[in-house]
Amino acid sequence: MRAALLLLLLLPALTSAADVDEVTGLIRNPGWEQVRAHCGGCHSHALVTSQRADRNTWLDTLRWMQATQNLWQFEPSVETQILDYLAENYPPTANRRRAPIPPSLMPGSDKEMANKQ
Repeated sequence: MRAALLLLLLLPALTSAADVDEVTGLIRNPGWEQVRAHCGGCHSHALVTSQRADRNTWLDTLRWMQATQNLWQFEPSVETQILDYLAENYPPTANRRRAPIPPSLMPGSDKEMANKQ
């Protein structure tokens, strides 16, 4: 029974790992081939996988690259596939920064000074 429960808990992690392309690191979902073909020619796929954005921001990023980085124009269907893929697989996330240090723990704070005495 415990083994079955453990397997059920680990199954999502095992499935997720199988869905990532070993060479590019891209999530293998519809449209990933377009991203592999069009994005990896100019920069590392790690640049793609490390970014998070909504569809409009991904579109703005494409337009910026087209205007300033010599990225070619896409056929509309290809652009749609790329944007759908990026928005679905690399959406915005909650702030990943640590919480601010409490003022009482900051150097020079009254509590910090009292703890040193």
